[in-house]
Amino acid sequence: MTSYNKLSLDITKAITKQEKQNDGIYFTPPDTIQKNIEYLRPYFKNINSVLEPSCGSCEYITALQMVYPHLKITGVEKNLSVFDAIKHISNDNVDIQNGDFLKYSNEKKYDLIIGNPPYFVMKKKEVEPIYYEYFDGRPNIFILFIIKALSLLNEDGILSFILPKNFLNCLYYSNTRKFIYNNFKILTIMKCDDKYIDTQQETVIIIIKNCKSNDSNNDSNNDSNNDSNNDSNNEFTLNINGHSIFGEPHNITKLTALYKNSVTLKHLDFNASVGTVVWNQHKDILTSDDTKTRLIYSSDIHNRKLEFKTYKNDKKKNFIDKLGISEPLLVVNRGYGKGSYKFDYCLITDNFEYLIENHLMCIKYTKPEKKENVLHLYDRIIKSLNDERTREFVDLYFGNNAINTTELNTILPIY
Repeated sequence: MTSYNKLSLDITKAITKQEKQNDGIYFTPPDTIQKNIEYLRPYFKNINSVLEPSCGSCEYITALQMVYPHLKITGVEKNLSVFDAIKHISNDNVDIQNGDFLKYSNEKKYDLIIGNPPYFVMKKKEVEPIYYEYFDGRPNIFILFIIKALSLLNEDGILSFILPKNFLNCLYYSNTRKFIYNNFKILTIMKCDDKYIDTQQETVIIIIKNCKSNDSNNDSNNDSNNDSNNDSNNEFTLNINGHSIFGEPHNITKLTALYKNSVTLKHLDFNASVGTVVWNQHKDILTSDDTKTRLIYSSDIHNRKLEFKTYKNDKKKNFIDKLGISEPLLVVNRGYGKGSYKFDYCLITDNFEYLIENHLMCIKYTKPEKKENVLHLYDRIIKSLNDERTREFVDLYFGNNAINTTELNTILPIY
């Protein structure tokens, strides 16, 4: 394992934890950089100009200079403290600039744009409207870096970015993936296993070339897998119910197989929604009075059963003074978006009044039907969730990430 250089370690110590989180400053492991450059080796014969849009401690720039000293490299760094520590690296072939890449107005285009953009969620009002079509919900800044960088590539130029692993399948970023699929050629997607300083973020390297991968490239919206054309991007892409999913080829092959002979909850007239109660916003009507409505928390679901807990937090109570429901309902934990995630679920069939808190998702049959028939329909869903293929799919697709209602409705295969 190659160590970080002294400059990276010194800058990391000098920057506060809050500053790192706010600006997404986490320097790239040297072994990841070497792996990245090694993959690009065959392309360097056509590369003269390079841009590193968030150059940090210049680990990428230093590594490139050592192997390809002829390259004309521009590095942009927004953080003034970091810039002051790296500006001495400028020379005849390296131009280090202090500025915001997203406001970078240089009309010059590049043969290679490479690096590890910052990762942090932004408020939509902070984002220029030109980017709105590329994401849903609140954007992560790395999406803006991708779109901006792609616009600065020469013809046949290459973008090589280290990105959070969830870029590959998070539905918020599906429009960006479709844009790449339709307009560029994916050269590779590689998982990164190297450890960062101060973060456990899982990452991948994605390398994209500014050329059409095939004239037949189109936006495929298949219900199962992307067999509508022979586009070379399909090695890295699965199109399911209008969503474009990226992945390493072996993972795409596995996912395609897991979709065989499956449908979705939406096809079966079920709908998943988030539980309606945010408990800490209803403390005034929470109670220990068991004559009131039972409030079901995510921690009450354990190994596919309801096991009601008593909470140490005396404000978090098991009942709520609010009208509830008493119908059959399948609940699934959606995770908290951090830490490890375990896919767990439970069918509520007992005849009592209850409400569901917002860290659980509710799967409900949407058509009018007798209770015994609804329970029979739920049996099919439970049987599918218990299927070994579902466990494999959840591990492969979601990993440690939280799951959302759209993914439950339209992505999770039902056997």
